[in-house]
Amino acid sequence: MSGRDEELIDIIAEEALMDRAKLDPDAKLEDIGLDSVDLVSVIFAIEERYGIEIAEDAFDRSDTLGVVLGKINALIDAKAA
Repeated sequence: MSGRDEELIDIIAEEALMDRAKLDPDAKLEDIGLDSVDLVSVIFAIEERYGIEIAEDAFDRSDTLGVVLGKINALIDAKAA
């Protein structure tokens, strides 16, 4: 995982009040226990931190954390380009 992935996982853990150790990139959002309210908080925090916009329907609860990180990284990279 990249340093940015680590930073994103820190944000997710902090916003969702979750144990960082539970945030396995291979786990699905629904299996991690990230509900829609948590996801909104996480998205808002990431948007604020990186100056990007994330569509409310960008992630599916069946997405793995790794897929979510990939989508976020792509948005950050696109903004930087």
